[in-house]
Amino acid sequence: MDLKQIRQQLAKNNLKATRPRQAILEALAQASGWVTAKSLFDKLSGQEANIDFSTICRNLELLSSIGILCRVDRDSNGIFAYSLSEMDEHHHHLICRSCGKISPMEFCPLQQLNSTQTAGYSELECRFEIYGCCRDCQGKQGK
Repeated sequence: MDLKQIRQQLAKNNLKATRPRQAILEALAQASGWVTAKSLFDKLSGQEANIDFSTICRNLELLSSIGILCRVDRDSNGIFAYSLSEMDEHHHHLICRSCGKISPMEFCPLQQLNSTQTAGYSELECRFEIYGCCRDCQGKQGK
């Protein structure tokens, strides 16, 4: 997602590009890979004197809820990792337990459910991640 798309998504959701939000987005854009709230805090606390850990966490959750960021539980431990969304559509991820590689996947199990299975529920959303061992790590294990 580029800066123009981010601005559009913020405006669409009646959100401002606050200074802390901009700092978080810039740090994510510069990051090589997925980052946690703690790693962002460690990076930004030296640069942005007025940004605290709770501000980072709130913004990461907000930005992921509106599709600007992807959020995964990379290590299956409840500590989420974030990156700028590379896909406009709803998607999920395959995560390697060995090296931590994360690959997007367009399949969504929610789309497979029928109205009988979801009867009585509205505003449905899902979080779905598949964990395994990627091809590269499988090759290393065989050696």
